[in-house]
Amino acid sequence: MKFSEHGQTRRVIVVTWKGNYQSTEVFSSLKNFCLSYSKYNYHTLTHHLSKGKKYFENDNIKIERTTVFTKPKNDIKKPNLYKGLFWDFDYETINWQKSYRTVIERVLERGTPVEWEELIRFYTRGKVTNALLKEIKYLPDHIISTACNYFGFQKEDLACYTRMQSRKEHWT
Repeated sequence: MKFSEHGQTRRVIVVTWKGNYQSTEVFSSLKNFCLSYSKYNYHTLTHHLSKGKKYFENDNIKIERTTVFTKPKNDIKKPNLYKGLFWDFDYETINWQKSYRTVIERVLERGTPVEWEELIRFYTRGKVTNALLKEIKYLPDHIISTACNYFGFQKEDLACYTRMQSRKEHWT
């Protein structure tokens, strides 16, 4: 697989079936095609395609290698957030996708409005609101109020508020 500035290129196998119902299938490799259709011999096809020929063709099928361009899942690898928010982590090794709940919680709790916007830009508003509504189990009261105002929620909508209400007060 080759990487370019804006994505990756990858060779795939495009199989066009001839006949009454012409159809096309795409395989990640010639080997996968041959495993799916044992009638076709991998070594024979590899040998044929390695001789500089663009495709293999007979009465039933046309097999060609082609290059496709794929966009990376997320062009930006990390959000533009103040490193000091993550003083207890090695900032350069944070897995921003796997640790999204922790990141969202930390930025909501300690970040500025500009960092909240960056959080939404990086993760999308849907992912941030879903984490707030269903996944984040604790936020301080003043952050709950601020987040509700910002996102247009009621306190009762948030998982952390519901959890807080279900716990008995320690000093009653």
